[in-house]
Amino acid sequence: MLINGIKSTTIAATDRGLAYGDGLFSTIKVEYGRVQLWGYHLQRLQLGAQRLFFPDIDWLLLTDEVESLAVSLVKEPEAVIKIILTRGTGGRGYSSDGCDSPSRILSSHPFPHFYQEWQKGIDIILCQQRLAINPQLAGLKTLNRLEQILIKHELESQQAVEGIVCDNDGYVIEACSANIFIYLDNQWLTPKLDGCGVAGVKRRQVMESAKKAGIAILESKIKTADLFNAQALCLTNALMGLVPVRQLQSHRYPLSGLSFMQKLQSLLQEGDL
Repeated sequence: MLINGIKSTTIAATDRGLAYGDGLFSTIKVEYGRVQLWGYHLQRLQLGAQRLFFPDIDWLLLTDEVESLAVSLVKEPEAVIKIILTRGTGGRGYSSDGCDSPSRILSSHPFPHFYQEWQKGIDIILCQQRLAINPQLAGLKTLNRLEQILIKHELESQQAVEGIVCDNDGYVIEACSANIFIYLDNQWLTPKLDGCGVAGVKRRQVMESAKKAGIAILESKIKTADLFNAQALCLTNALMGLVPVRQLQSHRYPLSGLSFMQKLQSLLQEGDL
């Protein structure tokens, strides 16, 4: 683990990431020492830092640290690097006045290999836990993950591997740790994330690459009924890639629906996504 470029496992108790969740993070896939989708990860971190009014961050230094850590993983077919950026240390109270030295925390981790088994398809549930609507934070991957912790607890209590989560207005937003795509009425759709949810880097890459390949994906307000009427449902994140959903609650998706994902899957296999 690197904390501000130094090998360490300790951070100040006055760090605002600990005190207030005042920060951002990103989880990155590494293949034989090669950082995947770094440009997308970096841009999302930069956007988050801007919207949270962070002090200046040396993005070139951060990039060098990520690449150096990735080199240490060169023998691993797949591994994970996690980046945490906090506003740094500060006193008691919400004011960020005087916090001018953000903290950089980088760590490496084994790849969760159950994602390979998930490529065959997974069964998921519809969660009762809801996401609060906050347009100021929508799309960002902040350190405030209490909602996801509650969602994960619900999943574990139901012995489910993943689940669909709606916002307080009842619109479908995402899964616990992934974004969502559905194929409905001859059209690929993904939830609009203007009120809450995380704009995943794999979601962005799928959408941009699909557009180049002539496959339209529409950002839309999606209702739970749309999930059960869809011909296909799949999940994405930076580590899992694209995972088909076999069953939602008691609703089984038709095997014919897998054909609608073949183009996206083929692009993944060809390295276009």
